[in-house]
Amino acid sequence: MVVPSTASAATADFPVLAGDQNTDKIYRLNPATWTWDSWTWAPTAARGYSDTEIADFNGGNDFRVRNTPAGQRLVVVDGRGLATVATYPDGNRVWANKGAGADNRHSIELLPDGNVAVAASTGGYVRVYATSSTATASYALEQAHAALWDPQIQRLWVAGSPGYGTAGEYQLLTALEVTGPASAPGLRVDPSRTLTIPGNDAMHDVSADITDPDRLWLTTNQRVYTYDKVTRQLTTINRGAVKSVGVQPSGQTVETRADRYKTPPGGCTAVNTWCTDTLDFYGPDRTVTRAGMQFYKARPASPYYSAEDVALRGRVFDRAGDTVTRIDGNASIGRIAAAAGADGRLHALTLIPGSGLWSRTRDANGTWESTATQIDESARITDAAIAAGPDGTLHAFTLIPGAGVWYRKRPAGQPWDASSTKVDSGTDLTSIAAVVNPVTKRPHLLTAGASGVQDRSASAAGVWSTTALLVDTNASIADVAAAALPDGSLHVFTVTAWGSVYHRTGTDTAWSGSAAPVPGGTESPATGQVRALAAAGWPANRLDLVTVRSGLGLWSQSGTGSSWPAPARLDADPGALQAYAAHLADGTLHTGRIAELS
Repeated sequence: MVVPSTASAATADFPVLAGDQNTDKIYRLNPATWTWDSWTWAPTAARGYSDTEIADFNGGNDFRVRNTPAGQRLVVVDGRGLATVATYPDGNRVWANKGAGADNRHSIELLPDGNVAVAASTGGYVRVYATSSTATASYALEQAHAALWDPQIQRLWVAGSPGYGTAGEYQLLTALEVTGPASAPGLRVDPSRTLTIPGNDAMHDVSADITDPDRLWLTTNQRVYTYDKVTRQLTTINRGAVKSVGVQPSGQTVETRADRYKTPPGGCTAVNTWCTDTLDFYGPDRTVTRAGMQFYKARPASPYYSAEDVALRGRVFDRAGDTVTRIDGNASIGRIAAAAGADGRLHALTLIPGSGLWSRTRDANGTWESTATQIDESARITDAAIAAGPDGTLHAFTLIPGAGVWYRKRPAGQPWDASSTKVDSGTDLTSIAAVVNPVTKRPHLLTAGASGVQDRSASAAGVWSTTALLVDTNASIADVAAAALPDGSLHVFTVTAWGSVYHRTGTDTAWSGSAAPVPGGTESPATGQVRALAAAGWPANRLDLVTVRSGLGLWSQSGTGSSWPAPARLDADPGALQAYAAHLADGTLHTGRIAELS
């Protein structure tokens, strides 16, 4: 039998929340003293809840604490129908929805965009509720018991038991992509992330391991499992009737196990088949009993989704035709960008969140440098861009949230500048791209943020403009890419938060007044929702647009800007997270991808 870590519980461990279905309240345990503190929660009029929302509250079937830009939030779902978001620790109402008690809502998660995901067992669904509108999105799942957001892969893990109570029953763990803007969400299964466990053994809980971002914990009627997201393998821990499991920073686990199935049976045995009056801790082992309680679930009050609330990471692969080369084996890379010069060399940037930015070059003979050169040590960089000029000069840009965009160059045959210079002071930026006009040799920085898309350029002598051109007023751009053609025309591509792709043309001094939609840019079952994009032009005479589509790999389209074919699959890797695109001097298209958990 595999047992959890033997690490000792520490004062750094989080308080433990436990929902009692006898007194109809959530209680809080201090793991440093193993005592219950004075904090409790239930919906009340004083906390802003209506009579309807208060009615029949039964202590909560699930509850979590989450960090948000507005402060920490408590999310609670109750089997009698209430789903709510409240301030934490005060517990005041922020949002609430009262559903049918017959649905038996079982699990709740607060998504990064502020929406709420709920799993209902008897209702047989996982549903996302928009908190800014009345919109919802549903996924049918019999005996749905769990919903957990995963920031590493940007998916919602869900679990249920299709065929429940029949000879064909099996247990299902899968991941859902949450599509669309926050005001109009959608749900779609990621086909690469489905695990089935055969047999009549109903699913109960899925939780993250705060000590290991690659591991999930699962519980069923008969077992506790750990699940490795990299190898897709289960490890069995033979404890049955566990209704919830959670992991503390120390490695200690906390579980609730139905008293009726313990030996000897616990104090809640006579009440029902699922409650307990005791929280069980493992590694080190301990029990905490509160007489008269009817606990269903208990959770560490960790405000984090996982060990690291950082998305997009993996190794980098380069493709040219049918040849695929792994160019960087570091599994922590979060962003990539690339540019090719007229000399036939390809230059790639790799960003490791929290560690800085590296540069690596592919020689004209096809050989990649064996090691990368660190060109920026800032731990705060979240995006990077690179462009090559016709004279061989490389232009690199880094985005630091709240601190603007920084620039450094590498003249042909010389090293990178030792330091960077701030060229844009925008504090609301989320994505950047770069391009050089091959005729005028002017570099351009494209930024996307709350103010839309803007273009800032430098003269051929390297003097950056003090003002930026407004390219697009859309404040919901998820990613931006840029390219140029030999005639000096500039091209910018954007993808909205809901997956629509647009193209716009420009010059050094002006951009077209409207953007044209790119065919196949909108969401569809065949091609998926676009999450990221890259573009390549000069020194080739054509534009190539590469789009990353959730769970469906890389897709490509080649066009002149006025005529675009439907997207075609370029790379089927379902774990592709981000891409680059660049043309060599001979016109060969090189595309790169971050392969998640590769």
